Amino acid sequence: MPDNNRHAAKDNAHPDLSELAGGIAVITGGASGIGYSLAETAIDHGLHPVIADIDLESITTAERSLQQRAKHAGVEVFGVQVDVSSEQQVEQLAKSISARFPVKPISLLCCNAGVGAGGNVLTASHLDWDFVLGVNVKGVANCVRVFVPLMMSQQGPGSVVMTSSQDGLCAAQGVYGVSKHACVALSEALYQEVLGRVSVHVLCPNLVATNIFKSEQHRPERYGGTLKKVNTNQKLADRLKTWGMPTSTCASMVFDAIRSGDFYILAEAENDPGHIRRQVEVRMDAILNGGKPYRPHSELIYRVIGRKYPYRKEAEYD
Repeated sequence: MPDNNRHAAKDNAHPDLSELAGGIAVITGGASGIGYSLAETAIDHGLHPVIADIDLESITTAERSLQQRAKHAGVEVFGVQVDVSSEQQVEQLAKSISARFPVKPISLLCCNAGVGAGGNVLTASHLDWDFVLGVNVKGVANCVRVFVPLMMSQQGPGSVVMTSSQDGLCAAQGVYGVSKHACVALSEALYQEVLGRVSVHVLCPNLVATNIFKSEQHRPERYGGTLKKVNTNQKLADRLKTWGMPTSTCASMVFDAIRSGDFYILAEAENDPGHIRRQVEVRMDAILNGGKPYRPHSELIYRVIGRKYPYRKEAEYD
């Protein structure tokens, strides 16, 4: 019988990333933001990126812009429209990939699709909760349940990366924070279940230059759709693009973690060094020493989010 553990991720690491070359990289939310940069980096490592996204127009644009890079690397880009909160659509995604690449293994799964929405826990509607948890938690779970068993059955190496947030590690705020804590917990549970058969990692970045503040534009009808008023603060979105971490930096950190075996990828912003670690320390200290939940102040986050964001300086708690 074949040794199904011969490609196990020793210490959760794949030191030689060339072992992944020739395989498929399934990237949800892959048409923009962090997902798009993950696709670029996957191409550079010889992987065939599957751009799975809910926005068909962005998929088309991404496929077109990645073609030359992919041709140079000798790989193929495949775009598929999918709503990851739908188990049926994720299952169909797997079938589409199998039909397009019948003999290629899935070497990388990036559960990256996410939405920044929902508002406060006191005011969010049931549709808000269903939308945010449906994408940020159930969407990850759907992809894990469909793809990870396939990856574990293959005779090759594999890696799974979940995109959470710094909000998954610090004192939670709002429906989004709740969902990102759940994403970290799901990642931790998966790591313990796969027993090294594939490597598992969770990406927890600081503010990143993405379109996350425009998530409502793609809210499915069953979660309110166009009935939910879309009121994107363009100035806020512009500030995020100006001050947020480049998405390419996040992508590089992900592949570095696959190589090194790091489980928690604390993607610190260069202009806000140490802040994620500080938030984790503050939360753990409160848990262990009878404290209360709060977040330490960040000038970067204050600069981007503005005065209305409920971050407060530590002195205000004294």
